[in-house]
Amino acid sequence: MRSKVGRLASSPVISVDIECLVSEGLQLMCARSVSCLIVLSGGEPIGILTERDVVFAANWMLGQADLRIGQVMNKQVMTINKGMTVQEVCEVFRGNSVRHLVVVDSRGQATGIFTRSDLVRIMEKSAFAGMSDVSGLMSAKVWHVEPETTARYALSIMARHAISGVVVVKGGKPIGIFTERDVVRMITSGSDLTNYPVGDVLTSPAVCIAVGTAPRQAIALMQNKSVRRLVVLDSLGEMVGILTKTDLSRSLACCEVSDKQPISEQVVEHRAVDQPEARI
Repeated sequence: MRSKVGRLASSPVISVDIECLVSEGLQLMCARSVSCLIVLSGGEPIGILTERDVVFAANWMLGQADLRIGQVMNKQVMTINKGMTVQEVCEVFRGNSVRHLVVVDSRGQATGIFTRSDLVRIMEKSAFAGMSDVSGLMSAKVWHVEPETTARYALSIMARHAISGVVVVKGGKPIGIFTERDVVRMITSGSDLTNYPVGDVLTSPAVCIAVGTAPRQAIALMQNKSVRRLVVLDSLGEMVGILTKTDLSRSLACCEVSDKQPISEQVVEHRAVDQPEARI
């Protein structure tokens, strides 16, 4: 818990200039298999473009080749100093609705990215010691569609309910999950989301667990299968929930921060940038 986040963050930072085209940014995300890009101006992080941003903006992004990242990105980016401990970062995540933190050095230069998934991975062995199953951690509502459902309709469900993916079911059984990453990949390739069925574009399998599975076992399965989501089934094989790494990170039992100075005054900073004038 006292390990410094600067040593654990993903690096190098994949960044783009605020004037970069959205299409170029999405191509970079696909090529590097990353979930976000840091948006820079003068070398400093002023925004962040995530897969979630793409989902929310997709309805008006499609077909607009001259759209700039500054028009789509999240205008607020949360930065943390690389000297923060994992304990402190855990508290930051618990107090803020963000999935990515930009790690900066003493000069304010971005040196890495630290995500909720990183936090779950690092705390895998120490977290959830008193929990016997995932029922108290999972999201009970499972949004699902049939394989024939168009990607555009599935996308609208994700945007409307602020979720990272929808379960694709066939005959009542989960066969895969249509995710934010699938949306990014489809837009980048120029696929027609309006007519393309989700069953033809799935890249994330539906990995299932029983509702009585212990959280540590669920985390180990996520790591082993390289997935961020698990479909939770009851004793009859019916879907009763979905467990994501975000769900797990929200529930981490972090220790109290012992430093005298509040975190918000030590190292956490919100940065915002005015939205550029639209160029469409």
